[in-house]
Amino acid sequence: MSRIRRFLASRKRRWALGALVLGALWAVQHRRNQWPEVQTSSARRGALTLTIAASGRVDGSASDLGFGDSGTLDSLYVSEGEKVRERQLLARMRRSVNFGLTVEGADVVEAPYAGTVVQIYRREGSAIQPGVPVLRLVRSGGAWVTAFLDSEDAGWLRLGHRLLVRAGGFLARPFDAVVESIGQEAVQREDMPGSARQVRVRLRLAADGFNLPVGTSVDVDGDVPMVKEALLVPVAAVVRQRGHTYVWTVTEQHVRRVEVRTGPNNLRQIVIAEGLTAGETVVVEGKTDLKDGQRVRTKPWPGEDLT
Repeated sequence: MSRIRRFLASRKRRWALGALVLGALWAVQHRRNQWPEVQTSSARRGALTLTIAASGRVDGSASDLGFGDSGTLDSLYVSEGEKVRERQLLARMRRSVNFGLTVEGADVVEAPYAGTVVQIYRREGSAIQPGVPVLRLVRSGGAWVTAFLDSEDAGWLRLGHRLLVRAGGFLARPFDAVVESIGQEAVQREDMPGSARQVRVRLRLAADGFNLPVGTSVDVDGDVPMVKEALLVPVAAVVRQRGHTYVWTVTEQHVRRVEVRTGPNNLRQIVIAEGLTAGETVVVEGKTDLKDGQRVRTKPWPGEDLT
């Protein structure tokens, strides 16, 4: 009997010890679950770039050609889409004078340069008035792209920066283009009444094979440098409140409020000029109601791959 009592007593002690351990583990886990959960990222050095996404159109040297006198369009020698050479005869008119009476003689329109007839405004037999265009001619090989950018984005562009031009969306074939000139004033687009004022940027096509006609709407995209190298954190990590700019850092599961000085940002990442060093962990999400020295649970910020 004594052996049985000792066995049962030892079992009770083991159960009690096990219960005590389980209780302690539960208490630790329960307490841990009371800590606020935050999502974190790391401060890291790198280049800050701006992603440009703008609309634009294909432009070119073009002329509306017409006659200098009144009369009747006698002959039209070209059709829309036809390529012509310099000095080629395009149209002939019979002049009219003295209340519609015609006189012998003719007036002609010749191509001032090699190009393509893109539009014909008047047909044979039409009455002609001085200065009224008969056809439109676009110079060969003279096309460029005009992009329309917000002032903030245009401010980061420099001559020589390279962008991509596409017609038909971002899955369409890209054409390399180089920034050739940047407007000094934000103006409204004449083809979009009521649109916001934007800066016009002229792009030179950098490769052969660009065959989009003048007037085609295009998309312009690409990355341009803002800062060659700097300490970067996600924009969402920075708090601006009552004249202070700060981030929350995490060390050994405890948070600390750190004042910082910031620089440019591209809406995803922001430059930290002072206050942090590379490798420090910062809170991106879950910053509300944090207190200095507070213990937290951490998990990686899911937007990390997007930065």
